[in-house]
Amino acid sequence: MLNRKSFQDKPINEAEEYFRNVHMTQEQHSIFLSFVKIFEKYIPLSDIAVKGIGWKAVKEWQLAHKRDLLGLINETPEERIKSIAEILRNFVKPDLLEKLVDQKDKPLVDKAVEDTLDFYKKEYAYR
Repeated sequence: MLNRKSFQDKPINEAEEYFRNVHMTQEQHSIFLSFVKIFEKYIPLSDIAVKGIGWKAVKEWQLAHKRDLLGLINETPEERIKSIAEILRNFVKPDLLEKLVDQKDKPLVDKAVEDTLDFYKKEYAYR
């Protein structure tokens, strides 16, 4: 079972600090809170650390694609799912795995990512 000591202190503290400086819309914040609740089932970090990791992933995705996350509103549900999956699998997951102290806990990170994506598909992608 993962716990706070499963992750390196310095990068988790940096993620917490990163999120303190983020500004987002109310809707984005609501979605993030939903995602954080799912992650907390598997990854017992502070919610601000999880938010910081997530928002950092969004920033990296936006830079990689040279576009803003708000543009997802104009996309089809399938395109939105593809983008969120990429953020979760290609940015959030590697960041968390890099911070893990013991890689035997990797399946819990995998489960958190996939459950979050499934939740997004059901609750947000088709609205």
